[in-house]
Amino acid sequence: MDTKFQTSFIPKKNVGDKSHIGASSMSIFMLVAIIIFILTLSVAGGVFLYKKSLINKIKIIDTNLVKAKNSFDVELIERIKTLNRRIESSKKLLDAHTAVSPVFDLLENETLATIRFDSFTYELKDDGVPSIRLSGQGKYFTSVALQSDIFGNDKAFKNPIFSDLNPDLIGNIVFKFSANIDPKVVSYKNVFTPKEKQNR
Repeated sequence: MDTKFQTSFIPKKNVGDKSHIGASSMSIFMLVAIIIFILTLSVAGGVFLYKKSLINKIKIIDTNLVKAKNSFDVELIERIKTLNRRIESSKKLLDAHTAVSPVFDLLENETLATIRFDSFTYELKDDGVPSIRLSGQGKYFTSVALQSDIFGNDKAFKNPIFSDLNPDLIGNIVFKFSANIDPKVVSYKNVFTPKEKQNR
């Protein structure tokens, strides 16, 4: 009985030899890890150096501020503050100060030739609003009525009131007049400020 041998010229592969694949994979991961580690260290170092630079800049700025503060003349600053307070107080006094003369100018310009005033009372109320009380006489009732219209249409007079109209012994019409005056009319600042500046 013949024994048959099966021969093959194809070399058999060593299936179990995979060590070189695992080694190459491990070396790639190790390289990536090392690169990430180096980048992390670089970033951390950069942050540390930036923080140190900021701290140094802050110290320099603080030093400069202290030097600038010490260079100021404290006595001069106090004198300037005192002068400023005086100027502001003067402004407030000027704003609150009044002049009566513009009221006489107003009455002179707005009073008819047929009207005459016999008495004049000026009062500055607590709220800063000036008021006037007058007694006068006119030749006719129509003169007094026209004068009432003129004062009523003038914005300088607030709440103008004519009262106690009666004829006297010689036929003239006597009356009393009262009104508040616009505070701008008697403002000392407005009186002595050129009109071109007031209109700006």
